[in-house]
Amino acid sequence: MKSSRAVVLRYARALLDLGNAQCIDTIKILANMKDEKIVDFLRDPTIPPSLKSEVVGEVFEIKEKCQKFLEVIFEHKRFNIFKDLYEVSWKLWLRKNNKEEVKVESAQQLSEKEIQKIEEVIKKVRRTEPVIELLKNEKLLAGIVIDFEDSVVDMSAAGALKKAASLMYGG
Repeated sequence: MKSSRAVVLRYARALLDLGNAQCIDTIKILANMKDEKIVDFLRDPTIPPSLKSEVVGEVFEIKEKCQKFLEVIFEHKRFNIFKDLYEVSWKLWLRKNNKEEVKVESAQQLSEKEIQKIEEVIKKVRRTEPVIELLKNEKLLAGIVIDFEDSVVDMSAAGALKKAASLMYGG
């Protein structure tokens, strides 16, 4: 079930106001929790929300404000928003801190020097601090594909071949 965008946005803004990156990380972990016993514990309506947030607080060693934030989520039975909450709060946090999520695909593993050069170019062109996720994709043959939130720059051999084929065959 997809949660209401307005509800998620309100919680995400509140989470951002806490100014606690560790709380965002905790939300991410809870959103991706696979252990059925833990998920059942967190969803169990017979367990008080304060106990749930206390247990999460002790396990993840989070600050009291984050623990209270989680208690509100559990109190309103909104466990199902964790995934959307993480995604929205992460994007808001990036924007607030002048950062941008960038996926860099390459056919081969990039060296530290190549990664640094890519970061420098992105900083200069986009005027943001890149948060780079490196992905390996052997189908590219050679080169890289840089995927920003709003655009893609394809400098791969596979991309060049597709473009050439498109020009040759009018597609």
